[in-house]
Amino acid sequence: MRVLVGWRDTPAHFTKCVNVVCYIAAQETCEISRFMTPQTTAAKAATAPNSGRYTAAGAIFRTIGSAALLLAVLFSSTDLLAQAGSGTLKGKVTDVETGEPLPFVNVVLFLNGNQVTGGTTDFDGDYTIKPINPGSYDALFSFVGYTPKRVTGVKVTANKIQFVNATLGAGVMMDEAEVIEYTVPLIDRDGGASGGTVTREDIEKLPGRDALAVATTVAGVGTSGTGGGVSIRGARTSSTWYYIDGVKVRGSSALPKSAIEEVSVITGGIPANIGDVTGGVISISLRNSSSKWFGGAEVISSGLPIGEEQSVGLDKYGYNLAEATISGPLVFAKNDDGSRGRPLVGLFLTGNFTSNYDGRPTFGGLNRMKESTREQLIADPLRRNIDFATGDFNGALYNADFLTPDDFESVPTRLNSANTSAQMVAKIDVNTSETVSLTFGGTGLFNRGHNFSYANSLMNWENNSLSTNLNWRAYAKFSQRFQAEEGEDESGLRNVFYQVMVDFTQNTGRTEDDTHGDDLMKYGHLGRFNVYQQNSYQYDAGADVFRHVGWEDTAVYFNPSLYNPELAAVTQQYFNLFPRTEYNSFFDGPYDNLLTVQNNALLNGQGAPETYGLWNYYGSQSNGFSKFDQRQFRVSAAGSADIGDHALQLGFEYEQRRDAFYSAAPVGLWTLARLTTNSHIKEIDTSDSTITNIGTNYYVTYDRLIGDNQFEFDRNLRESLGLDPDGNDYINIDNLDPNQVTVDMFGADDLLNQGSNYVTYGGFDHHGNALSGRPTIEDFFNETNDGGFRTRPIGAYEPIYIAGYVMDKFTFDDIIFNVGVRVDRFDANQPVPNDPYIIGDAYRVGDITGSLLGDLDPNYVVPENIGEEYAVYVDAYDNPTSVVGFRDGDTWFNAAGTEVQDPDVLAVNEVYPAPWLQGDQDDPLTSSAFRDYEPQVNVMPRVSFSFNISDEAVFFAHYDILTQRPTSNIRFSPIDYLFIRNRDELIANPNLRPEKTVDYSIGFQQVLSKTSSLKLEAFYKELRDMIQVRNFTGAFPRPYRAFGNLDFGTVKGLTVSYDLRRTGNVRMNANYTLQFADGTGSTTSTALALINAGLPNLRSINPLNYDQRHRIVFNVDYRYGSGTEYNGPVIGKSQIFANTGFNLITNLGSGTPYTSQVFPTPITGEISPSTEGSLNGSRLPWQVTMNANIDKSFELTFGEGEGSKKAFLNVYLWISNVLNTQNITGVYRFTGTPDDDGYLAAAQYQPQIDTKNDPDAYRNYYGMYVNNPFNLGVPRTVRLGVKLDF
Repeated sequence: MRVLVGWRDTPAHFTKCVNVVCYIAAQETCEISRFMTPQTTAAKAATAPNSGRYTAAGAIFRTIGSAALLLAVLFSSTDLLAQAGSGTLKGKVTDVETGEPLPFVNVVLFLNGNQVTGGTTDFDGDYTIKPINPGSYDALFSFVGYTPKRVTGVKVTANKIQFVNATLGAGVMMDEAEVIEYTVPLIDRDGGASGGTVTREDIEKLPGRDALAVATTVAGVGTSGTGGGVSIRGARTSSTWYYIDGVKVRGSSALPKSAIEEVSVITGGIPANIGDVTGGVISISLRNSSSKWFGGAEVISSGLPIGEEQSVGLDKYGYNLAEATISGPLVFAKNDDGSRGRPLVGLFLTGNFTSNYDGRPTFGGLNRMKESTREQLIADPLRRNIDFATGDFNGALYNADFLTPDDFESVPTRLNSANTSAQMVAKIDVNTSETVSLTFGGTGLFNRGHNFSYANSLMNWENNSLSTNLNWRAYAKFSQRFQAEEGEDESGLRNVFYQVMVDFTQNTGRTEDDTHGDDLMKYGHLGRFNVYQQNSYQYDAGADVFRHVGWEDTAVYFNPSLYNPELAAVTQQYFNLFPRTEYNSFFDGPYDNLLTVQNNALLNGQGAPETYGLWNYYGSQSNGFSKFDQRQFRVSAAGSADIGDHALQLGFEYEQRRDAFYSAAPVGLWTLARLTTNSHIKEIDTSDSTITNIGTNYYVTYDRLIGDNQFEFDRNLRESLGLDPDGNDYINIDNLDPNQVTVDMFGADDLLNQGSNYVTYGGFDHHGNALSGRPTIEDFFNETNDGGFRTRPIGAYEPIYIAGYVMDKFTFDDIIFNVGVRVDRFDANQPVPNDPYIIGDAYRVGDITGSLLGDLDPNYVVPENIGEEYAVYVDAYDNPTSVVGFRDGDTWFNAAGTEVQDPDVLAVNEVYPAPWLQGDQDDPLTSSAFRDYEPQVNVMPRVSFSFNISDEAVFFAHYDILTQRPTSNIRFSPIDYLFIRNRDELIANPNLRPEKTVDYSIGFQQVLSKTSSLKLEAFYKELRDMIQVRNFTGAFPRPYRAFGNLDFGTVKGLTVSYDLRRTGNVRMNANYTLQFADGTGSTTSTALALINAGLPNLRSINPLNYDQRHRIVFNVDYRYGSGTEYNGPVIGKSQIFANTGFNLITNLGSGTPYTSQVFPTPITGEISPSTEGSLNGSRLPWQVTMNANIDKSFELTFGEGEGSKKAFLNVYLWISNVLNTQNITGVYRFTGTPDDDGYLAAAQYQPQIDTKNDPDAYRNYYGMYVNNPFNLGVPRTVRLGVKLDF
C-alpha cells in the first residue's frame, strides 16, 4: 500500500501544530489533526483546515470531557477506570540520525482502514494510547520535516501493553510514507496475566471453529476428565468464565468463526478489573467494521444425510455449514467542499447455519433393534405368564425380554440426534471523532435438536426429547479520551479516558416431546378405560340386612388412543390375552379392576418398565417437560489516567440476574388425576340410606358422603364437565380424553403432592405461566386464590453482584508493578433458613435465661462458654424437662458445655436431637423460619510484577486472591423445606458463600534466537470453600442432605512454552504442562455416595477427576508462499504448492484418575461397589489426538485494468483425529476396560442371572449396554471447506 502525504502551511503562531492529510488507497481523505501547544479551543477551531470536525456534537463531547477531567483533577489520585478487554500501545519516537527523542510526533492508529484513535509524544518522545480494542492496527508516525512512517499489523491484545518504537528520518515534502511490517515481540515485557492469545490470522489456519478449540492450545488449559467442560490449571469447570467483547457470557459462547478477532486465555495473574472467577478467563474479541466494503462466504460439508442412519460423503456424520460475512461503512462525514470524508458509522455482520446429523460420532456405531422386530413388538408385545404346573394365571410378560442377538443390528451413527443451529453477530461502530467512539453490538444463537439418550438408542430412539434454545446478547459501549489541555503536562495528568458499557443477555429454552409439546396431558395417555362399578355389601347379622360398605370394580374395557400408540398396544394386547370371565368377588379376573390391569399392563400415567432395567422400552415417552428464562443486565464503567509514573485505573460493575424455570413430569399427571379425583366422596353417608329387598334379603344402601378434603383439580374438573362442583357425582377419570383435562385444573398443592411433586418452578407459576411480579416468602405460605386454595408462588432467582476495583501500574528500579484491589459484593437476594439445623422457630440461649429456664429447671446454670445465640436442645419436643445440649453453627455441646462430635448423643427421648421449640412440633411451617440472605463482601488484592533483565529476558511473578459466587445449588425453593418431613432428597443450600482461590505464580521468559523464545512458569493454587454435598446431621424435623462450602484442594504445576515464529516455511508453538491437582471433591456431588451411606462429612485429599499430570500440545504450521517467496517444488513453471499449507495440532496427555473396585457389580446399581485402594488411585491410559487443516488459496481477478476486482478463494480439508486413535475416556472400575464390567462372567452372580425371564436374552442385553462406545473418544471426521473473500 502506498501512502501519499501532503503538507499544509502552518501559521507561525502554531509552530507546534501538525496537520496531516493522508490519502489512503483510492485517494479517500481522512484528516489527522493534532495541536501540540496549549492554545484555546476556539483558536484551534478557527485555524483548523477542516472546520467540519468541530460540530455542535463535538463541542458537547468536549464540554463533557472537560467536566470529567475537572472531576479527575479534583479527586487527584483516583480516576475513572479501564474496562477489561482493552489494550494499550506505548513506545518512543527518536531521530534516526541523532537518536534524540522527538516530541509532539503524531501517532495515529487505523483499523480496517478506519482512523480510530491516536496520540502524541511528550518531551521525552514517549507516547501512550489507550484504551484500544484488540485487533490488528496500522500505526502512522508523522512530524513536520520528517518522512512519515507507517507500521502495519500491530497486534493489540486485551489487558496487555504492546510496545512499538519508531525512528523518523528528516525529509522535505516527501510524497510517500515509509511502510514497515510490525513484528510481534518474542517476549512479553509487560508481565501481567499468564496465559496466551491467539489472533485471527492464526485462528483461520487452525483445525477448529470455536473458542474452546483455540483455548485448549494454551498451556494449562485442558478438557480431560471434565465431562465436557474446560479446566484451567486444575480448577473446576464451573470456575472458568467466558467473555465476548467484554460481555460476561450466560449460555453459549458459540460464534461464527469469521466474527472472532482474537481469543485470549488468562490462566493466572488475573487483574483486578476481572472478577467473579477462581479458575481462568476465556475472552473473545469480535472483529470491527471496515472503511471499505468487503465480504466473504464459506461452505463446509462432510456429507449429505441419507435416510435416518448415516450420510454419504467424506464421513458418515453429516456436518454441513454455510457462513457469510459483510462489512463496510454506512455513513460518511462531509468535507468542507462537500466531498465524502472519513467513515462515521461502520457495520460488521456475519452469520451461519449449521446442520449436524450426528454431533458426537462413535467408534463402531451403536446397536439398535431391527425394524422388523419392532413391528413385531407392536403387534405382539406381551405373552401369557401361566404356571404350567398349576395352570394359575400369573399375568403377562413382555416379549422384548425374550429376543435373541439376531433381532438387533449395528448402525454407524446415533439415531434421531440431529441438530440445527443458526448464529449471528452484528456490530456497529460510530466514530464521531478521534476521541469519542460508540459501539453497538449483539450476538445470537438459535439451536434446535433432539437429545440423544443412550437408554433410548436400542429400541426407542424416536422418543428422544426435543430441545430448542435461543441465546442472545446486546451491548452498547461509549468511550471518550481527553486531549491534553493547558496545564496538564505540568500537573502530570495524561492519557485520561473513560468508558461506559451496558449489556443485556437473555437465554431461553425448552425441552419437550416433539409430538406432544406443552400439551402435558397427552404424554401419559394410552386410551380410555371404561370401568364398571357396583355397590359392595356386607351382611349385618344383628340387623339381618346386607349393609352397604363401599364400591367395587367389576369390569374394565379399553379403547386405545392415538397419542402413544406403542404403549397403548401393550394394554390393547393384554385385553386380548385371556378370556373375559364373569365377575366373582372372591377371585380377581384379569379384567375385573384397574389394579389388576395396572399390575400386568399399563394404565394412563404409567410408562413401560425398562427391559431388564437397562433399555427404555419401545414407545416410552420422555417423562420431562421444562423451560427456562435466564436474563442478565450489567452496567460497567471504566476509566484511567496516567499521573506521573503511575497508570491508575478505577472501575465498577453492577449485575442483576433473573433466572426463571419450570419443569414437570407429565407422564404421571394421569396418576395424580386419579388420586385427586373423587377423593372427597369415597366414604359412605350413613345418615342417608335406602332399603331395598331382593327376594328375602334386605339391602341398606347409602349415598356418597361429601367430605371436606376435595382437591382443587376435582373441583375444576367438575366445573369443566358441567357438574356441580359441590356434588357427589362419581367421575371415571380414566375414561376421559386429554382434550377434556388440562394441567391448569390442578392446584399448586395438588401438583406438589406432599413433597412427591410433579412440578418444580421459580419465576413461573405451578402451571408454567411466567410471573410478572416478585412474590415474597409470605406469599408462598399464605396466598390463596378465589377458591381458597393455596397458590404457592415462588419468585425467580435474582442475585445482585456489585464490584469495584482500583489498579496501578508503575515502574520501580526497572521492575514493572501491577497492583490492584477488587471488592466484590454478592447478594443472593432470597430467603434462607434462620438456622439450617432447625427448620422452624426455636429458642436461643438468650431467649431462655429468664423465666423459661427457671420454669424448666431452676437448678440448671448455662455454662460460661455457651453464647447467647447458641441453639438450645432439650430432652423432648413436647413438655421438655431438662436442657441436654447446645449448638453453635456446626459445633455441638452437651449440657455441661463440653464439645461433642456426634449430635445424636443429645437425642434422649426422641429419634433426633430435640431443639427447644417455640411452638408444637407439628405446627405448620411459616415464613418466620426464614430470613434474608446476608450479602457477602470479599476484598481481593492482586499483585504482579515483571523485571526485564535485558531486551531478551524477563522475570515475572504474581499473587492473587480470587473469589467466585456460587454457580449452582444455591437457588432457594420453599418446597424443599415445606415437605422436608416427607422426603429424603438432596436439596440446594440458599445460604452458600462464594468460593475462594489463592493463586501464586513465578516465571521466566527468554529469547532463544531471532525467531524463537522459551517461557517457563511454576504455579500453585489453594482452593477454599468449594461447594460439596454434606449431611445436616441432627437437624429438625429430620436430618437432610444439602450443599455446603466444605471442599478444599491444592494445584501445583509447571508450564513450559516454546514459540517459534515463521522461520522459512515453519511456524510452531509447543507447550508442556505438569500438574498435580488434589482436593476433597472434583464436583459438587463427589461425596454423595458417602453421604447416602450415612457417613459423616468426611474429607480426604485425593487426585481430582481432571488431574492430568502431563499434557503436551504441538501446533505446527507449514506453509508455502508464492511468486518470489515460493521455495517449494516446481513442475515446469508451475508452483504447484503456491499458497498451500497445513496446520497440525497434536495433543498428548496422560490418563486422568478413576477409582478401582474390589469385585464387579451390576451396572443397574442394586449392589454397592467396594473401593480397592484409594479414591482416584488408578489411571486411564495416555491419550493422543492429531487434528489437521490442509488448505490452498487462489487469487481471482475479475475484469481488467483499473476497474478490475480481486477475490481470494481458499479450499481446505479439516480432519479431526487424523490417526483415528481410539482414546479411552472411561472404564469400568473392576476391569479397567471400556467395554466389560466383569459382571456377566462373575461366578457369584450366575444364580441371580439365571432367575431372569430369559437368561440368554438378559446376557445379550447387558453385554450390549456395557459395550458403551462413549467410553472412547471421537473417531476421525473429515470435512471439506471452501471460503471466498471479496
